[in-house]
Amino acid sequence: MIRNYLKSAVRSTLKNKVFTIINVLGLAVGLAGSMLITRYVMHELSYDQDQLRKDRIFRVQLDRYSKGEVTTRWAAGAAGIGPELKNNFPEVEYYVRMCEDKQTFGHDDVAFKEEHIYYASEDFFKVFSFPLVKGVDSTVLREPHTMAVSKTFAKKYFGDEDPIGKMLRKNGVEEWVVTGVFEDVPGTSHMRFDALLSFSTYLTYFKNPDALNSFHWDGFMTYVQLYPNAKVSTLQAKLPAFVEKREGEGFKKYNAGMVFTLEPITRIHLFANNLMMDYGPNGNGKSVYFLAIIAAFILVIAWINYVNLATARSMERAREVGVRKVLGGLRSQLIWQFLLESFIINLMAFVLSLVLVRLLLPTFAALSGRNLDTSLFSNDVFLLGTVAVFILGVLSSGLYPAFVLSGFKPAAVLKGKLQGSPRGKFLRKGLVVFQFAASITLIVGTFTVYRQLSFMRNSDKGVNIDQTIIVRGPDINDSTYVNRFYAFHDDLTNYPEIVGVTASTSIPGRQPDWNAGGIRRIEETDESANEYRVLGIDQAFVPTFGLELIAGRNFSKEIKTDRAAVLFNESAIRQTGFKTPKEALNEQIFFWGDTFKIVGVLKDYRQESMKRNFEPLIFRNIPDAHTFYSIHIKTSNVPSVVTLAEEKFKSYFPGNPFQFFFMDDYYNQQYQADIQFGKVFGVFATLAIFIACMGLFGLSSYMVVQRTKEIGVRKVLGATVSQVIALLCKEFALLVAAAIVIAVPVSWLVMNNWLNEFANRISLSWWIFAVPGLLVMAIAWATISLHTFKAASANPVDALRYE
Repeated sequence: MIRNYLKSAVRSTLKNKVFTIINVLGLAVGLAGSMLITRYVMHELSYDQDQLRKDRIFRVQLDRYSKGEVTTRWAAGAAGIGPELKNNFPEVEYYVRMCEDKQTFGHDDVAFKEEHIYYASEDFFKVFSFPLVKGVDSTVLREPHTMAVSKTFAKKYFGDEDPIGKMLRKNGVEEWVVTGVFEDVPGTSHMRFDALLSFSTYLTYFKNPDALNSFHWDGFMTYVQLYPNAKVSTLQAKLPAFVEKREGEGFKKYNAGMVFTLEPITRIHLFANNLMMDYGPNGNGKSVYFLAIIAAFILVIAWINYVNLATARSMERAREVGVRKVLGGLRSQLIWQFLLESFIINLMAFVLSLVLVRLLLPTFAALSGRNLDTSLFSNDVFLLGTVAVFILGVLSSGLYPAFVLSGFKPAAVLKGKLQGSPRGKFLRKGLVVFQFAASITLIVGTFTVYRQLSFMRNSDKGVNIDQTIIVRGPDINDSTYVNRFYAFHDDLTNYPEIVGVTASTSIPGRQPDWNAGGIRRIEETDESANEYRVLGIDQAFVPTFGLELIAGRNFSKEIKTDRAAVLFNESAIRQTGFKTPKEALNEQIFFWGDTFKIVGVLKDYRQESMKRNFEPLIFRNIPDAHTFYSIHIKTSNVPSVVTLAEEKFKSYFPGNPFQFFFMDDYYNQQYQADIQFGKVFGVFATLAIFIACMGLFGLSSYMVVQRTKEIGVRKVLGATVSQVIALLCKEFALLVAAAIVIAVPVSWLVMNNWLNEFANRISLSWWIFAVPGLLVMAIAWATISLHTFKAASANPVDALRYE
């Protein structure tokens, strides 16, 4: 019997080629789109899931307060919190403390400026599950001047030689012995490091190692591993009282505060954003959830299409159902037949969707900026989920049409008196309203995302980032450095294609690592002190980056007392309590035990992205700053200038690798994650709208078939083609209007919530909602017109022949 059902189902599927193609294509595109998004979402949720003790490992993050408000949020916080937690709380089994060290390493004639090097506690490999290829996890970082390196790092310096016991020199002087080699850190780890240096070495740099127990020295990434039965909530609840007991008196004096938070490592990638001194930009949990919702929308819209298209054919197949019932066919048998048809359609769509996913996955990975696994079913969860979605699709898209078609009365069908039920009409219209509402919401979302990104990227930054080459400064700390840099500066600026050269501790687009608290006007008490971000610059920084001086003057090499001078930006002036920039000129501030004079005020500029408000910045005159060299050029022949800069750099700073990048690329990396999200959102929003249009085709077909006789009567009574088209389109206009009523508040709530993540954001203007509504209306009318024009143009005699 099943064989007969299958034959009948296959015959019906092949007989109606147009509807079969539309159904298969719609479902395949919907399944492929949702599978691609699911791969992305699963990738984002997979960060740090490979850590064996992930449920017991937490990063200790720090929020610092001043006058009751959060001033800084740190991924790498207080130096002393790790040992203090271990010594005072029985819940803590191990702690790991890490500190970044960007230096030049070399072996023989090979040298590189390394960006991802950290000092790390000796218990690092006891806590984290990064497999050691060589070395013992309990001893690899125990002794001073020992280090563990990744396989790629080892190959870069030692080739195919065994690196164990080999020597690396830091900055050409300090010798380090390789005692361990670990597998490269996977892309799904929030941590990014290529080598680890023993923290015991870091302790030897200080005459007083107790300095590393301070709660006022930030820049140390701290992790704790709890005992198996310990509760993180219990430990978290104890921390405020502990901090108050240890630091309360000092906080009262400075009207300050600090709050430590134990963040599960599996949440860091998606939910620990915009923290100081993190490994790099993280993901965005809200964006991932938005994409997951789009995946669900696409899938549901595709299934709705199948239901609408199947019921649109109900009038065509009504006579078939009537004949089968008269010949003794049972309703259950008809249901099985229609479910088999649904199975065949879904199976064809499923196979096609797998082909599409396999073809599109590399392109989608590039679009999303993620290293996605291109094998289809390497993940068991994805495999089981895909099979479950297929079964759900067969049932959800097949059951309703099966019950509707199998429920027709033979007598009514064979007499040609079949009418759709009011309940069925309401359901079909409701499904289309959902499609319209989803489409409008997605279009609103696309408009909003692109407008916000355009607003952030194109607004006036107040700083010139164009045609600027950034060179990582040399690792030199001797007394000859300043004179060498001045010679390097003067040599380069003699060339007409080079406009300016400056040295600084930070550059635009980078969060200043120097955060200083306790700064106040000289006549004020400590209770009035505030926190500021500090940049060390030379006198060429302001003109090189085109910053606007609104009061006072810039630093001058000729004025010797300028070593004790500072520049403030407008935000710093306001925070310090000055009413105007001019009022601040020549005023003195207390800065970490020294006195500095304000000689100039800069207009606020975007040191960081527009996700953040302007922050109070202080610029210290530090001629020996050498973290970054910025070279502003004025030529179209950029490669020749890069070659020139490299020659001069190696001439003045031999032994230091020349590493450079372009300022505009670096600055715009702040928006890279948002740009990628916008692209992915836009592509799949368009895909959802396309699938929804196919659903419209189904419903309009159903309506035209249902109202064929009505159209014939109206034409006999004198109705024109345009009047008939307008009549049928009016009903869909009402559905679009209902969808707009639903979509506007929903899309406003969703996108307003997303925009609240940005300190500087666009407003949701009325046209952002009006244009998508009109666009969907136009698309709906165009789709409907394909059917209605044909019906309205037909001879009414054909419709009324049997009346």
